Amino acid sequence: MSEYRIANRYAKSLIGLAQQQNILDAVYNDMQSLLKTISENVSLENLLKNPIVHSDKKMSILKQIFEKNFNKLSIDFFGIIVRKRRESFMKVIANSFINQYNDINKITRATVKTAVAISDATQKQIINFLQKESGMKVELKNIVEPELIGGMIVQMGDRMYDASIAGKLNQARKELLTTYISK
Repeated sequence: MSEYRIANRYAKSLIGLAQQQNILDAVYNDMQSLLKTISENVSLENLLKNPIVHSDKKMSILKQIFEKNFNKLSIDFFGIIVRKRRESFMKVIANSFINQYNDINKITRATVKTAVAISDATQKQIINFLQKESGMKVELKNIVEPELIGGMIVQMGDRMYDASIAGKLNQARKELLTTYISK
């Protein structure tokens, strides 16, 4: 079975349990923290993927790291994952949980790439525009890429809008080349 199918099944189960207990938002915050912690700590990710380290040791380490700040359901869920020997999928499960939570709550992620950081006012304008276009709540991430020269590239889901100067120059170069080649 693929890791994505495994992750989706576990995430769906956790969402169902969290909804039953009316703590979906708390568990969502736990999964965001888990994903961030694993992503930032390669040693933790390697530990979880290491088949030589015993499951009890892995669970003990997870409890030491997360038990004080996480919901009891999240910690119990970690125990199930470790008992079933699926701890190597924890990062993928957390990501799948976040995606399913976003689907339930009609939240989408968008990225705006600019040559310089954008102001909060500009960010709000972009968010408002994208929310009107998509009908969903938008979480916006700004990435600074100086090679864009100016303008911006906005990507939301499978749609992309390129209004960067570098993009316009590249488009003009292609048009000139095709015009020159076709003559």
